[in-house]
Amino acid sequence: MRDDGTGLDDGTGLDDRARLDNATGSDDGTRLDGRVAPFWPRRSPHFLQVRTALRGAVQRWRDEHGGNKHWADKHGTDERWAEEHGGAKFVIAVSGGPDSLALAAAAAAEKLPAHVVSIDHGLQDGSRAVSEGAIGQVGQWGLSGQVISVRVVGEPLEAAARHARYQALGDLAGDRPILLAHTGDDQAETLLLGLLRGKASAMGEVSDYQGHTLLRPLLGIRRAHTVGACRELGVAAWNDPHNTDEAFRRVAIRRQVLPLLDQIIGGDATAPLVRAAELLREDDDYLHTLTPKLERSTAATEQCTEPATQPAEPSTQPATKPSTEPATQQPPALEIAELGPPPLARRAIAKFLQQHGARVSASTLEASIAFIHDWHGQGAVSVGNGLELARQAGKLVLLHSSLGDDSQPSASST
Repeated sequence: MRDDGTGLDDGTGLDDRARLDNATGSDDGTRLDGRVAPFWPRRSPHFLQVRTALRGAVQRWRDEHGGNKHWADKHGTDERWAEEHGGAKFVIAVSGGPDSLALAAAAAAEKLPAHVVSIDHGLQDGSRAVSEGAIGQVGQWGLSGQVISVRVVGEPLEAAARHARYQALGDLAGDRPILLAHTGDDQAETLLLGLLRGKASAMGEVSDYQGHTLLRPLLGIRRAHTVGACRELGVAAWNDPHNTDEAFRRVAIRRQVLPLLDQIIGGDATAPLVRAAELLREDDDYLHTLTPKLERSTAATEQCTEPATQPAEPSTQPATKPSTEPATQQPPALEIAELGPPPLARRAIAKFLQQHGARVSASTLEASIAFIHDWHGQGAVSVGNGLELARQAGKLVLLHSSLGDDSQPSASST
């Protein structure tokens, strides 16, 4: 395919751009027609897969959320962001690995107005240099970028690092969508991990994390395309040493379980797992539409106040005189009466916990359902990241943990 680099903001389609002449240029990248030649080769089928996936996901997101006018109405007066980040409408998380670099390159090729962020977790020697190298690379493609350092606290390490990363990205992005480079291979691994935890789960193309929009445009393509795209672009992507450490469950599934499944079925086991995850997401999305009142009760609020020592029901004591003290910020809560039967309640509680940075596991959901259908005054349940879930006054509320640490639920969390 021949391509001159026009992209998402000009409305030109891939088929239209394929007809444009990618004339041979000079050594400095200037073409014979005076325009600057693109940074990708004329024949780059893997990179085209990444670009096509990005284009489709962004267009679906814009259609769902009212297009560019919706964004302009919401952010058009954000002068400080425009000054610091060049008017970017999206934030791209880049680690320096092949998946995220391919995504950033596709955004540059499609002229997506994006600002790139590389999170330095500080978990490995030289991690800052890796992040700076990634930002230097995307800068060669014309994208603005920055490195943000975070402190990772808690166990398990994967979940704690993800929480710290998403918090930092959300603080920077605000209401702008955060683009993540998860591929279909990641989706298959996530499905297997969820099943082993007793709760089938799958990533969505669009999801919410503590009130921030996460957009995963590459879920429909495979890791082979992102690795191939980097090879076509001549990019030396970073290979995280953690990705070969089979002490991490995800890595063990990637390196041991999936190859064994390939062998058992005599083919590609990842493809049907990806399809199963897609069907699961469709089911979840539909079931969430059956609980319209829930969205009002899960509106994000600041995490709370002091934890209660007893998760109690309404007091029977006479009402006291109203206090003149300022009202205390209320913790995030779900109205139990609005949760519906267990299948809907589980999904609602899982979404609620994920939105507020808590961890979801089969044991957490089982304890939550017991709060509703087997209530006998039981105590709060730790949901990780210094949070616990309790029942108070006919609601499920999310509180700061009274344990003073980051204790985990009895089952591994997602």
